Amino acid sequence: MSATLKKSLSKIRAMDKEQLLSKIKDKKYTHEQLTGWVGALPSNSGNRKPVEYKAGDVLMHSVFKHPYILLKKRKDDWLCGLLTSEETCPEVLEICQSRFFPHSYLTKALFTTTDIQGSFPKYIRK
Repeated sequence: MSATLKKSLSKIRAMDKEQLLSKIKDKKYTHEQLTGWVGALPSNSGNRKPVEYKAGDVLMHSVFKHPYILLKKRKDDWLCGLLTSEETCPEVLEICQSRFFPHSYLTKALFTTTDIQGSFPKYIRK
């Protein structure tokens, strides 16, 4: 690491997003400086697993290997719908208007689950 980069890093240890954006607007920086600034941003690497699932959450099913959406919480289980990216699939009901799956479709494949399994959520709903 160069002496200039070390000096730059020592000055920006507590940089936040707004400070970084103002520095970038000047357009007077090197690649090393930009890398250092981004590296100095505080990270939020806490537990991102939701405490509670909500209707609309999307997960990746571990058996079907497709994303699925939690449609409705019922007394003892969840009603879920399977998503696909295959536009010509005969099981397609509707286009899924998701910002995370822009080219996906909700299918007729509905199922219930008492135990939510799978990975993601890419986005934690609040």
